Amino acid sequence: MMSNRPISTIEGGRASFAFSEVKKFVETHREHAKDYRSYVKKMPAMIQVNGLGQTLAFYYSKKNKKAYYEIYQTITSWLKKEFPQFFTKEQTLVEVVINLDSSDYRMFTIEVMALLNWMRKFVDGMVEVKEGES
Repeated sequence: MMSNRPISTIEGGRASFAFSEVKKFVETHREHAKDYRSYVKKMPAMIQVNGLGQTLAFYYSKKNKKAYYEIYQTITSWLKKEFPQFFTKEQTLVEVVINLDSSDYRMFTIEVMALLNWMRKFVDGMVEVKEGES
């Protein structure tokens, strides 16, 4: 189910998407920017330890907190764009992920990790943290 587009096109699209999403959040929700930065940076480790499904379920459960909600929505938007065949109008990302076969689950995990890699780089550059803060 992988795309036949060149790697540079996929990576460039991913980087561009990540940049615009991080920038939009930081500019419109300055008061939540440090939380957003922290949650973006912690998510890859959570995925490695707990798996994509459990990590997304955790972020989904915290959707009443703006930063968690926006990260979840960013990932949802990207995956819907890249893999529309997996989504129906009624399904949440968590529902889609928990029903994937193991091959597609790995594909989604790799894609989310690649997106988060770009988001982490951009959020580091856009959100200033003082000495001693994480």
